[in-house]
Amino acid sequence: MRRRAAPRVIALAVAALLGAARPAVAAPASQPATAPALPPPPPVTVAPAPRLAVPRLTVDWRIDGPVTGVLAVTLVATEYRIASLAPAACHWCQSNAFDRAGRDLRWGAIGTADALSYVTLFLTPAVTVALLGLDAYPAGGLRRWADDTLIAAEATALAGVLTQAVKLAAGRQRPFVRALPPADRAHTSDPADNNLSFFSGHASLAFAAATSVGTVATLRRYRLAPYVWAAGLTLAALTAYLRVAADKHYATDVLTGAAVGAAVGWAVPYLHYRLKW
Repeated sequence: MRRRAAPRVIALAVAALLGAARPAVAAPASQPATAPALPPPPPVTVAPAPRLAVPRLTVDWRIDGPVTGVLAVTLVATEYRIASLAPAACHWCQSNAFDRAGRDLRWGAIGTADALSYVTLFLTPAVTVALLGLDAYPAGGLRRWADDTLIAAEATALAGVLTQAVKLAAGRQRPFVRALPPADRAHTSDPADNNLSFFSGHASLAFAAATSVGTVATLRRYRLAPYVWAAGLTLAALTAYLRVAADKHYATDVLTGAAVGAAVGWAVPYLHYRLKW
């Protein structure tokens, strides 16, 4: 029995030794929990940029050209025939305290002030239209510049015709004529012009030109619009002042002329812009 048990004991010992020498196998680590899959993000859509309204000033030369021409011819014709159209005697002969105080602005050399008022009257449309062209020509060439100029010319001619009609109807005596002795009033350098004081044509035309060109520049969103307004209104205001300095008009004459000219100068371009003729 002992001989048979010995090999079994030896085998058990060897097996124990081999088990001790075998490296321990680490238990498999538990797998981390898998996070739930997120839904894909929605596609990013870029909204198109809002379209800016493009300012439009529609000019129909078949209509606006003849209208401007008729207004201009009417203005020149009434000026040429003013001797036969003007009232021989004043309809409005009296002054007021405000206008009498305004006469303190007259110059000693009223002839110089009178001549300068014509210079500034000419410069008002010349300078403003030139500034307008610096933006109009790059934007649309000579056609754009011509369209813009026609609108301003139409407004200025309309203001001139309205001024002539009111002057002939009002028959207000000019301040320098009223200051003369009654016997000398018929012997001025231009007796037909003695009773055409209200309202000032120089102020009306200058402000119509300045405002119409400035309104066109603003509606077109031109870069130089502020400079057009500054130059135009400065020259127009100087023109109005010089008419008082020349003793040709009362203060109310030039203020009314400025208001009428500015109103027409704003309205004509704005109607072209809104009505889409």
